[in-house]
Amino acid sequence: MLAEAAAHAAAILILAMALAMLAAPLGYRLRLWSALTALTQVTALGVVTGGLAAVLALVSLAAGGWRVGPGTTAMLLAIVLAGVAAVAQPLRVKRIARLLPFNDVSTDTATAPAFEALLPLRRAELPDAAAAYDGATLAALQQARYPDLAALHLPAARLEAFARALEAAKKMGWRIVAEDPTRGRIEAYDRTRWYGFIDDVVIRLVAEGAGTRLDMRSASRVGRSDLGKNAARIRQYWAMLERKA
Repeated sequence: MLAEAAAHAAAILILAMALAMLAAPLGYRLRLWSALTALTQVTALGVVTGGLAAVLALVSLAAGGWRVGPGTTAMLLAIVLAGVAAVAQPLRVKRIARLLPFNDVSTDTATAPAFEALLPLRRAELPDAAAAYDGATLAALQQARYPDLAALHLPAARLEAFARALEAAKKMGWRIVAEDPTRGRIEAYDRTRWYGFIDDVVIRLVAEGAGTRLDMRSASRVGRSDLGKNAARIRQYWAMLERKA
């Protein structure tokens, strides 16, 4: 029967979709393939199989698959929803990437804090990631998307502010690469939860009157868009420091 055959095929394809969606980040974390391969080829396989699974589940329902029983109907509807989600999510990501076509965010776009200790790690990941901050291009993009991002001022001497900043960075779960209280610099990196993409962070502290000015730069090592992750990280970190202050 058409309904039964379509249901079986849909179940197999939705399983293939799940495996592809799990394999994409796992393969990248295990260095089996690059970020580009994970995000395009492997994920694309999941999108195609998910879309086909949804179509076949609808065919099965239309051909009378719902008559088998409530369990089969629920399964087919779940396959339709999962397949639609598999197709919709990459479209959503592409839309966000078009709106945020950059992956390097700084609270000081005129003289952004520079990476030093992190440079070897960035070059090992991707040579292009070691490029200097492109203020001419990024300042305008950032002002349009994140006009609220600015330096943080703490009512504390620089050494005290540095201790607070370092403690907060550790509580954020970042891997500290370098800490220099004399120069007022902290360098660290963070990983995204699902794919494990690495974003680098540098924090600069400068005495300003009786207090301290903190500037932060957060930049992804790979990809053209960070989907807003770096700006969100800066806001979260600033909020933590403000609560402590």
